[in-house]
Amino acid sequence: MDDLLSEFLTETAENMDLLDVELVQLEQNPNDPALLGNIFRMVHTIKGTCGFLGLPRLESVAHAGENILGVAFRLQAPAIRRPQTALPRH
Repeated sequence: MDDLLSEFLTETAENMDLLDVELVQLEQNPNDPALLGNIFRMVHTIKGTCGFLGLPRLESVAHAGENILGVAFRLQAPAIRRPQTALPRH
């Protein structure tokens, strides 16, 4: 399990670096569905791996990010620029 966790941490650090760059690109070009899809897949992969490895707190954080990105998908990227209009109120 230590090898799996070590590999997860390495891959996730690399994905977070890429995610940082791609979120800036999405801010500059919010109507790029391919870019939004790539960001969503990275967060989804992190969430799934957290579940597999038994990391519930990190899985919860990734799940929240995935939910926000899902809203952006449905509303076509303007949700990234105006998240207050994209999130449901309870």
